[in-house]
Amino acid sequence: MDEHMVSALVSTVELISSTLDAAPDSWRDQLQTIRNTTASLELIDSTPNETRRRWQIPLISVFQRVAFADADNGGVPDVANWCLRQALTQLQLYPEDVDLLTLIGQNWLLRAQKSLAKIHHNERGSSSSGASYGHPLSRSEEERLAARSAIEAEDRLHAADYVEARGILLPATEYLKRAVDAARAQGRLNGVLLAAAAESFMSLGNVSSTRISGPYFHEALDYLREASGLQGYMLPAHLQQYLEEYGPLDTIT
Repeated sequence: MDEHMVSALVSTVELISSTLDAAPDSWRDQLQTIRNTTASLELIDSTPNETRRRWQIPLISVFQRVAFADADNGGVPDVANWCLRQALTQLQLYPEDVDLLTLIGQNWLLRAQKSLAKIHHNERGSSSSGASYGHPLSRSEEERLAARSAIEAEDRLHAADYVEARGILLPATEYLKRAVDAARAQGRLNGVLLAAAAESFMSLGNVSSTRISGPYFHEALDYLREASGLQGYMLPAHLQQYLEEYGPLDTIT
């Protein structure tokens, strides 16, 4: 790709990014332009090149932003797949690149959102349709209900959405953990990355058996504590609530 084409591509990416900043719901309007690019562009560098890297990573990032603008409904698979393929290819040249590791981890985390949204919807429906009791329960009744709920929860883990979510979240946690470790080593650690890593481990814990989920939640809490201690960074509300509820005592087993 010659210098003129690169310049035009960079301008297009910057325009898409600024448009999304001003009107996030306009992402569908950007799809045709993005697909015109992804149909003919593959990032197949064979040697590291910092000049090319400086425009390639923002391009993948902006295209991935569009690909997962509606992550709960599955996003835009062809663009999401293109982004993952390019990032993985580039990672072979820059194996400790924090931005690439983060992009790959976020790609997997966002892929899981469709399954996680379906799980959340089904669990909410199940809890709202549960039996109600007109009298106080005895201790033995409470214990039986708790035991039954635990069995039902374990059984749900074998459902397709749970299996799919775990399979997608495992690489999300792997790459985001690598990103955190690389960022820490390079003095580039930031709250957004720590929050994403925490989100991935929390999500994996939520769809895993209680027999193995404890370490996932502990990892998430460690990241949240570290993020909350960074000057100038504020955790998203749901993560702050989680930290306040479980962080002080860390009672998760």
